Amino acid sequence: MAHPIAAASRLSGPPACVLLDEFASVGIRRNATTASSRTSAGHVFEVTFTLVDPPGLSPWFIHYPGLKNSGLVGRPQILNATDSLVVMHLVFCRDGRLAVDYFVYRAGPGTPSLRLIPGPCPDVEFPHHVGVLPSGAAGEHYHVVFPVRRLKPRLAYEIHVFSSESQAWSAKAARVSDDPETRGRHLLLHEPSKAIATGGSSLAWVDLWQGVVLCNVLDEDPVLRMIRWPVPPSVGEHMVDGYLASSVRDATLRDGVIRFVEVDFGDDAMDMDIFEVDFGRRHRAMDIYWKATVWKRDTGSKDWDRCLTADIAKIVDTTRSGSGCSHLLRMVWDDASDKLDIGKVSWAAPVLSLSDEDVVYFVAGIVSRNHVLVFAINVREERLEELRQNTVGNHYSAWSFSSFLDTNPDAGAEATGGWVLDAFPTQNCSIEYKENF
Repeated sequence: MAHPIAAASRLSGPPACVLLDEFASVGIRRNATTASSRTSAGHVFEVTFTLVDPPGLSPWFIHYPGLKNSGLVGRPQILNATDSLVVMHLVFCRDGRLAVDYFVYRAGPGTPSLRLIPGPCPDVEFPHHVGVLPSGAAGEHYHVVFPVRRLKPRLAYEIHVFSSESQAWSAKAARVSDDPETRGRHLLLHEPSKAIATGGSSLAWVDLWQGVVLCNVLDEDPVLRMIRWPVPPSVGEHMVDGYLASSVRDATLRDGVIRFVEVDFGDDAMDMDIFEVDFGRRHRAMDIYWKATVWKRDTGSKDWDRCLTADIAKIVDTTRSGSGCSHLLRMVWDDASDKLDIGKVSWAAPVLSLSDEDVVYFVAGIVSRNHVLVFAINVREERLEELRQNTVGNHYSAWSFSSFLDTNPDAGAEATGGWVLDAFPTQNCSIEYKENF
């Protein structure tokens, strides 16, 4: 069933959720989402989001007047988001070393704001470790969480927290749960791609290969425990180092329920992988399949529920005529068999909708083309709901901060300059690794 906010957003106001590019582009874009701040070096910059309903892909922009001389390394990156809050970071080269500034963007209520987290911030092993939790009666404050892993004398975690209300840092040790699913070797391999607020004082760090690590980070005695995925990777355990997990998996956590999706590409005749097809081994369209399996689990349960397995290729084949998308499907169609030709798709990363739990978006790269097709598939009703062509970006995630904006983000919009994807200056900077043990 469609989320009521999602239905309303199609009529007026901001989108209920968006598929947002993880990395910023350079450009002057000003609209109702624009907010500005200063870096720790005192330089002013602003960010603006250009938000559209899925399956459209939403870019965001940074306007940094002193960009060329700022020492900025790479593109500003969104790390995580919760409710109206978005955590992002900018990396600089200063005095030959890397320095990281973290910011919290608040979409609403009221005028959007962008605040620097006062440092020094703890060094984290992976950027996506940094999460944010809303606080206060109306969510007017927040806590930004930095977990630091120690390996000696034994595996342990320190939870560092910045409070926007007190403008102060605190730190405490977190215990590792002693249960069958929480194993040290899995925690050592855990590399999160997102951190999700699970309600109250808890965060969940999601590694799409290993599982979810939950922790009551604001409690006096925080404990980490792990929930493993219901199935091993469809690409094979021995192949995970050669794949981006987000190219075949996604997961969300809401109201205490984890949703997990895995995509399986293959060849009925040879059991080959779709990625082999992209390296020159072409097969008839009818031989290759594209399926997605959705699972659910309550965080308090020990068991996963396999909800459904959907044949995505079959759904597209059978519902294309009534979808109004025939002209776009020509890019991936095989006329001889009159079927979807998966051999023309180089990858199709799944993204779970946050506004309709029956919808999965597939961001599909098209062989020999510089754009992507985004399929909106209702996997329960087996229906292609919408198909959109988009310019190729980076990695996209679904976030719902857009629903907290007070007005339509395009109201009073103005644009100056082009959308420049590769305009960030290159810096020569030595990286100093700090061992946390």
